Amino acid sequence: MKLRHGGHVLYAAWMTAGTLAGCVDGPSGEDDTPRSCAALAETRLTADQLGLPTSGAEVVSAAEVPARTDGQVTVPEHCLVTAEVFPVDPGAPSILLEVALPARWNGKAVWFGGGGFDGVIPDVTGNSLNTLAPTPLARGYAVFASDGGHQSTAATPGTDASALANEEAYRNWLSDAPKKVRDVAGHVIRTYYGVDAARFYAVGSSTGGREALFATARFPADWDGAVVLYPARNVVSTMVGLTAMVQALSAPGAFPSAAKRKLVWDAVLAECDALDGLTDGVVGDVVSCNARFDVTALRCAGGEDTGDGCLSDAQIQAFEAIDAPVRIASPLANGDTEFPGYNVYSAAQGVGTDSPLEPLVQSVDLGSSAPSFPVDPLTNAFAAAFVDSFMRHVVVRDPSFDYRTFDVKTFGPHAARAQELSALDVGDADMGGFAARGGKLLMLHGTGDMLTSPRTTERYVEDVRASIGAAAADAMLRYYEVPGFQHAASTVFQASWDGLGALERWVETGEDPGDDEVVTDLAGVAGRTRPLCRYPTFARYRGTGDPDDAASFACAAP
Repeated sequence: MKLRHGGHVLYAAWMTAGTLAGCVDGPSGEDDTPRSCAALAETRLTADQLGLPTSGAEVVSAAEVPARTDGQVTVPEHCLVTAEVFPVDPGAPSILLEVALPARWNGKAVWFGGGGFDGVIPDVTGNSLNTLAPTPLARGYAVFASDGGHQSTAATPGTDASALANEEAYRNWLSDAPKKVRDVAGHVIRTYYGVDAARFYAVGSSTGGREALFATARFPADWDGAVVLYPARNVVSTMVGLTAMVQALSAPGAFPSAAKRKLVWDAVLAECDALDGLTDGVVGDVVSCNARFDVTALRCAGGEDTGDGCLSDAQIQAFEAIDAPVRIASPLANGDTEFPGYNVYSAAQGVGTDSPLEPLVQSVDLGSSAPSFPVDPLTNAFAAAFVDSFMRHVVVRDPSFDYRTFDVKTFGPHAARAQELSALDVGDADMGGFAARGGKLLMLHGTGDMLTSPRTTERYVEDVRASIGAAAADAMLRYYEVPGFQHAASTVFQASWDGLGALERWVETGEDPGDDEVVTDLAGVAGRTRPLCRYPTFARYRGTGDPDDAASFACAAP
């Protein structure tokens, strides 16, 4: 089958290949061993060689790729393997994957997660979270990734859930593909180098973050550590939250223009910017800001829309609905009783800057026009596209269904299906086995994320602590929030962080990242740095020192 790399705009931000030239020494001792890349094409795996049900797997192709340099990005010499995992259900699509095997191997392996509804294979020669550090492949890692269990030909494959109407395809996308792919990649690595990889790390954002949590929780023996960025977990309740948001924005007169959003953002900065000790265009103390900011202070006289200098009642109601929890009438099968809402006030929701990132920020926040049906891919937010495809293909299973009419509290005639899907949203918080084997988990979320709410990740961290105990959680998990960062991109604080490097040091040398990690802004004020503070603390300015230097900040409680 033909494998295709995705052009989904979010992949550009999730898997940015920001690499520095350099050589990697291979400590494995395998560098002088003769290998045959082409011979891997003969590799076959039976179903019993994979840890979850399949019909086996095979390597489709294996080809030597010479080293090249594109600008500052160095792609080392490697063997590129493509493979296919066959489904149990003959009506389900296969999982397609790639494995990049560097000529100078460091003895370790990294898995890249996907984004949105998947459907394409992330670039195994690339990187994650805008980092300027060398790519994993350039560091000598064997790198593998898959399309999540289906192939999309849509212009924006990450918003195409049509293949997920098949139950096996849905389970692969939700949680199962990483295990199947890990088993195939492990076999390929062992066959090529003659030894197993000494370490396996998972790196995933959004959907990939959820996949990484499921993988490490369910199969802890497979993984030594994971970097999880803004995970899109608890899919049903997340879709409830996104649906409630697009419904609020769809109400007559409710959609705020870029000028109205800037009005809110300017008011938020006036009220909250200095709460972290520095007026710098970033809301650092989000908890205090959420408690004190009153959007009704911007109300137009009489509540009617009288221009860009105020908000109508309909627009105020939309902001309040996005901020507020969505209460679910009956508990979901996974135990969720609500979706906790978004930090909409401390997010610059596409206010019309001249930044080249502005179109992406508009798309991952509220869009540039009210949610419509059919969805307008050029002006509607990704939230609308995600909800539309998920509801039509997975929940309601009716291509003509208008996602804006879905009952987010009772689920109406679709309650049984919602509960059935929710029953699959379990297992990614059961981290006891991973903690017991000494696994390490680094998590990061932007406070202004309007697709996967950081409030859901905060609850996940609290649930893990309650489940395995504070001591075990503290030995395993570090969770950081980045003020001003949104979903993959931000014009306020475009976060760049070498999470893989931090994970390596923690796992391999015992160097606890603690509050010592630094995140760099690539867009708001290019080059400024802030400390990554363990949740629930945030970076507070010390009162002296360079305001663009992380050393001038200390981690403080709200």
